[in-house]
Amino acid sequence: MFKAPKASYAVLMCHAPIVIPEIGRERADECASSTQSMIDIANNLVAAAPELLVVLSPHTPRLEDRFCCVTGDRLSGGFERFGHPQIHAEFPNANRIIPELKAECAREGVLMDTIPEFSLDHGAMVPLEFMKRAGWSGETLVLGFPYQPSHVDCRRLGRAIAKLSNDKGESWAILASGDMSHRLIPNAPAGFHPDAQRFDDHIVTQVRAGNLNSAVMVDERLRALAAEDVVDSLEIASAAIDFEREGIKVLSYEGPFGVGYMNAILKGNEQSQSMAR
Repeated sequence: MFKAPKASYAVLMCHAPIVIPEIGRERADECASSTQSMIDIANNLVAAAPELLVVLSPHTPRLEDRFCCVTGDRLSGGFERFGHPQIHAEFPNANRIIPELKAECAREGVLMDTIPEFSLDHGAMVPLEFMKRAGWSGETLVLGFPYQPSHVDCRRLGRAIAKLSNDKGESWAILASGDMSHRLIPNAPAGFHPDAQRFDDHIVTQVRAGNLNSAVMVDERLRALAAEDVVDSLEIASAAIDFEREGIKVLSYEGPFGVGYMNAILKGNEQSQSMAR
């Protein structure tokens, strides 16, 4: 019987800098649930000891019609633009994987290219900062998206990642970075829309129910008005685990500043089963 290739671990983490306590400061208590969930997920991933961490960041510079890998010997970034230059992290880049991933993507029919090393954006660095604090120092690969990735191409990329990890006999973790609607309350970053909460409710409800396919197949009009950047990351990660239903845990969801933050284990180890909040 054919068994679809699957990555070993997959998680969804938000990327709001304010969830880092030093940045949140006096407002840290307002997003404490998100912060604790990020800590829990990072600790869980580090304990699982994957051989490679693949980060899917919607804020990585985009190429018009293809996905991309960030090159360079080291992946690094910090939070200077948020007033905290002392918060900085770097990791060894998984350069050995890039040519093979490009080839596997070509076999799947999805375009993959490279972009030169740069200081990583908050889309990658917020979850990676929590990974660093949990003790992660292993090989890391950061992927960026096309301007408008299709559902088909997101799924092809997820399958390519899973197949390559399986073919190499390696344990890979997929870290999907994404925030939900940016329009939940008046004065939200993208302005308020009364229907924006419907987008978040759909995603959270479907992920909690284990329906990853339904979660990402959200109405396109609702998705557009939500001003989200979570669906593409979530769909790639979901495809990398073949939309497996078992073991999914939503650790937290909140939107105190007008942006929805959801943190979830999509596929984990035994320790993950006791992490639901």
